[in-house]
Amino acid sequence: MVERAKRERCSAVDGGIEAFSAGIGELVSEFHDSRKSGLTLGAVRIGSLLKRVLDLCRIHGVEIDPSMANIVVSTLVLEGLGRSLEPNLNLIEFALPLLIGKLSK
Repeated sequence: MVERAKRERCSAVDGGIEAFSAGIGELVSEFHDSRKSGLTLGAVRIGSLLKRVLDLCRIHGVEIDPSMANIVVSTLVLEGLGRSLEPNLNLIEFALPLLIGKLSK
């Protein structure tokens, strides 16, 4: 993210890139560990995960692309809608047939 950012202050601070990378690594580890209980809309909080990524970007001065901001907002809306309709929907079980179908074409 730092390398692709149009503007960032992270590299100007000693250890800034390493601190940002460590924060992202911690989020990825937490998300990976939470998958063990199932990747359902009720168990996984994508909005919370994205908020924490954006917080890290803000703290470390890493600018995100405006299209990424649109994706984050859209994801938050879809997550809330999906959770209100079917909180026990397993995202992997639901998406796997769609992904396999796309890959076989």
